[in-house]
Amino acid sequence: MQKLKIKEIIALIEQEKTFEATPLDGSFNIKVNKYVPFCCTAIHDGGNLRNEIKEKISIDDYGRWYEEDPHTGEFIESMPITLIGLDSRFEYDLNRHPSNCIYDEAWGNKVWKKPLTPTEKSVSLRKHANYYMVVHALI
Repeated sequence: MQKLKIKEIIALIEQEKTFEATPLDGSFNIKVNKYVPFCCTAIHDGGNLRNEIKEKISIDDYGRWYEEDPHTGEFIESMPITLIGLDSRFEYDLNRHPSNCIYDEAWGNKVWKKPLTPTEKSVSLRKHANYYMVVHALI
């Protein structure tokens, strides 16, 4: 799968090109085999965490897996337009507005052993924003 900048993904959508890609940050996969009036998403299929925040998370792999939605991308893989989230919802939750998409506590669990820095949060917020820029380009 090709790795592209977000602006390159959006340009392909605007040109109505078919393609499969992952943004350079590896946060999601997009596939467009045919332009139709709907897209299918599996927003928390993955559980990836950036290396710089992996050591800070207090929830173990099983606890994260339990609250994420692994393999949901398989349900939609035959659809013509798919967006599959690869990052952990504990890094940023795509179900949430940017103002509250980074948890301190989730489902009764403290998420971080050590708080994320403003820079670490801004990277996560950028990934959240990029996902929705692509969604808006599709819609």
